[in-house]
Amino acid sequence: MTRILVIRPDGQTVAMDMDSAEGAAGHFCGGMVTRLAEAFHALQCYEVWHLDDWMGQPVNRAASSIIGLPNLYQPLRGTVVLARLPEGQDNRAEREHQRRYFGMLDAVDSGFCTADEAGIDFLIRVEDEDDAA
Repeated sequence: MTRILVIRPDGQTVAMDMDSAEGAAGHFCGGMVTRLAEAFHALQCYEVWHLDDWMGQPVNRAASSIIGLPNLYQPLRGTVVLARLPEGQDNRAEREHQRRYFGMLDAVDSGFCTADEAGIDFLIRVEDEDDAA
Protein backbone atom coordinates (compact mmCIF):
# COMPACT_ATOMS: atom_id res chain seq x y z
CA MET A 1 0.00 0.00 0.00
CA THR A 2 1.10 3.55 -0.77
CA ARG A 3 0.22 6.49 1.44
CA ILE A 4 -1.11 9.36 -0.66
CA LEU A 5 -2.24 12.91 -0.01
CA VAL A 6 -4.81 14.38 -2.40
CA ILE A 7 -4.66 18.19 -2.61
CA ARG A 8 -7.56 19.89 -4.34
CA PRO A 9 -7.39 23.41 -5.82
CA ASP A 10 -9.63 24.74 -3.03
CA GLY A 11 -7.01 23.63 -0.47
CA GLN A 12 -8.90 20.60 0.84
CA THR A 13 -6.68 17.60 1.49
CA VAL A 14 -7.44 13.92 1.97
CA ALA A 15 -4.91 11.30 3.11
CA MET A 16 -5.41 7.59 2.44
CA ASP A 17 -3.69 4.34 1.51
CA MET A 18 -3.95 3.12 -2.09
CA ASP A 19 -2.51 0.20 -4.06
CA SER A 20 -0.94 2.31 -6.80
CA ALA A 21 0.26 5.91 -6.73
CA GLU A 22 -0.20 6.43 -10.47
CA GLY A 23 -3.63 4.76 -10.46
CA ALA A 24 -4.76 6.86 -7.50
CA ALA A 25 -3.46 10.01 -9.17
CA GLY A 26 -5.34 9.22 -12.39
CA HIS A 27 -8.53 8.62 -10.42
CA PHE A 28 -8.36 11.76 -8.27
CA CYS A 29 -6.91 14.07 -10.93
CA GLY A 30 -9.45 12.91 -13.50
CA GLY A 31 -7.33 11.87 -16.46
CA MET A 32 -3.87 11.04 -17.73
CA VAL A 33 -1.27 11.98 -15.12
CA THR A 34 2.44 12.59 -15.09
CA ARG A 35 4.99 12.76 -12.32
CA LEU A 36 6.51 16.17 -11.64
CA ALA A 37 10.30 16.06 -11.98
CA GLU A 38 12.03 16.07 -8.60
CA ALA A 39 14.06 19.14 -9.59
CA PHE A 40 10.87 21.21 -9.36
CA HIS A 41 9.84 20.32 -5.81
CA ALA A 42 11.44 20.17 -2.38
CA LEU A 43 9.89 16.94 -1.08
CA GLN A 44 12.44 14.22 -0.45
CA CYS A 45 10.22 11.23 0.30
CA TYR A 46 7.28 11.87 -2.04
CA GLU A 47 6.40 11.72 -5.71
CA VAL A 48 4.19 14.53 -7.04
CA TRP A 49 1.53 13.55 -9.58
CA HIS A 50 -0.64 15.96 -11.60
CA LEU A 51 -2.72 16.05 -14.78
CA ASP A 52 -0.64 15.70 -17.92
CA ASP A 53 -2.77 18.32 -19.68
CA TRP A 54 -3.74 20.86 -17.04
CA MET A 55 -4.88 23.63 -19.40
CA GLY A 56 -8.08 25.23 -18.11
CA GLN A 57 -7.69 23.72 -14.63
CA PRO A 58 -7.86 26.02 -11.59
CA VAL A 59 -4.59 27.05 -9.96
CA ASN A 60 -3.65 24.89 -6.97
CA ARG A 61 -1.67 27.28 -4.77
CA ALA A 62 -1.94 24.96 -1.76
CA ALA A 63 -0.18 22.11 -3.59
CA SER A 64 2.43 24.49 -5.06
CA SER A 65 3.19 25.77 -1.56
CA ILE A 66 3.25 22.33 0.10
CA ILE A 67 5.75 20.92 -2.40
CA GLY A 68 7.97 24.01 -2.26
CA LEU A 69 7.56 24.94 -5.93
CA PRO A 70 9.64 28.09 -6.50
CA ASN A 71 7.55 31.20 -7.26
CA LEU A 72 9.31 31.73 -10.58
CA TYR A 73 7.56 28.64 -12.02
CA GLN A 74 3.95 28.33 -13.10
CA PRO A 75 1.84 27.14 -10.13
CA LEU A 76 0.40 23.65 -10.30
CA ARG A 77 -3.17 23.38 -11.58
CA GLY A 78 -5.99 21.00 -10.80
CA THR A 79 -5.89 18.26 -8.19
CA VAL A 80 -2.42 17.12 -7.16
CA VAL A 81 -1.53 13.79 -5.54
CA LEU A 82 1.52 13.28 -3.34
CA ALA A 83 2.61 9.66 -2.98
CA ARG A 84 4.95 8.57 -0.20
CA LEU A 85 8.00 6.64 -1.39
CA PRO A 86 8.59 3.24 0.24
CA GLU A 87 10.23 3.34 3.67
CA GLY A 88 13.95 4.06 3.44
CA GLN A 89 13.80 5.51 -0.09
CA ASP A 90 14.21 9.14 -1.09
CA ASN A 91 14.68 11.07 -4.32
CA ARG A 92 17.77 13.13 -3.43
CA ALA A 93 20.05 11.50 -6.01
CA GLU A 94 17.46 11.90 -8.79
CA ARG A 95 16.87 15.54 -7.80
CA GLU A 96 20.61 16.31 -7.88
CA HIS A 97 20.97 14.64 -11.28
CA GLN A 98 18.01 16.59 -12.71
CA ARG A 99 19.20 19.91 -11.29
CA ARG A 100 22.67 19.40 -12.74
CA TYR A 101 21.16 18.53 -16.15
CA PHE A 102 18.70 21.46 -16.11
CA GLY A 103 21.56 23.72 -15.01
CA MET A 104 23.57 22.63 -18.05
CA LEU A 105 20.61 23.40 -20.31
CA ASP A 106 20.30 26.85 -18.71
CA ALA A 107 24.03 27.48 -19.24
CA VAL A 108 23.73 26.58 -22.92
CA ASP A 109 20.56 28.64 -23.34
CA SER A 110 22.22 31.65 -21.66
CA GLY A 111 25.26 31.37 -23.90
CA PHE A 112 27.75 30.55 -21.14
CA CYS A 113 28.86 27.45 -23.00
CA THR A 114 28.00 25.37 -26.02
CA ALA A 115 26.00 22.15 -25.80
CA ASP A 116 29.16 20.28 -26.77
CA GLU A 117 31.11 21.94 -23.92
CA ALA A 118 28.32 21.03 -21.47
CA GLY A 119 28.48 17.43 -22.65
CA ILE A 120 24.85 17.39 -23.76
CA ASP A 121 25.28 18.15 -27.45
CA PHE A 122 23.87 14.79 -28.53
CA LEU A 123 20.71 15.39 -26.48
CA ILE A 124 19.69 18.67 -28.04
CA ARG A 125 21.12 18.57 -31.56
CA VAL A 126 18.40 18.76 -34.16
CA GLU A 127 19.20 17.44 -37.59
CA ASP A 128 17.83 19.36 -40.50
CA GLU A 129 16.79 17.59 -43.71
CA ASP A 130 20.20 18.18 -45.35
CA ASP A 131 22.03 16.46 -42.44
CA ALA A 132 19.73 13.44 -42.52
CA ALA A 133 20.38 12.70 -46.19
